[in-house]
Formats: sequence, C-alpha cells, structure tokens
Amino acid sequence: MRTNNTFTVFTLLLIALLLMLAMINFNTPAALAQSVYTNSATLQTTPTPPADDGSEIGSTDGILIMGIVIVLIVSLPLIFNKRR
Repeated sequence: MRTNNTFTVFTLLLIALLLMLAMINFNTPAALAQSVYTNSATLQTTPTPPADDGSEIGSTDGILIMGIVIVLIVSLPLIFNKRR
C-alpha cells in the first residue's frame, strides 16, 4: 500500500523556499547594494511644510474611528443574518 506524503513534501518545499528567499535577502550582490543616485546634484533636500492642519503628532483618533467603522461594516450584516 502506498502512503500519502503530500503534507510532508509540501512542508519541505515551503521550508526550502523560505530558506532560499532568506539567503537571497541577506546575501545581496555588491552591485545591488550600491546606490544608483551617487551624484550630489540629483540629491536635493526639500523643506518641511508647516503643520497647519491642526493634527497632533502621534494622534490616532482617525485610525480608531476607521477601525470602529470597519468592525461595524463587517459585524452588523453577520448579526442581522443570524437573527433571521
């Protein structure tokens, strides 16, 4: 009788792929590590615009509100469908 080793083969291939991608990421060739923009004339600093919008640095009020809206959009249809 033949055993089914699909899960084992899939796991080994996945591990091999992850190891290859990690090795490629940490061992970049010297040509890729050099900057394309070495000319100082092309690198210009831009002035920081003044903050006139009244927002505070580190404020997450907008993110919190969007999170609540997303939760309501997902959960309300589920709640109403279970009641019917």
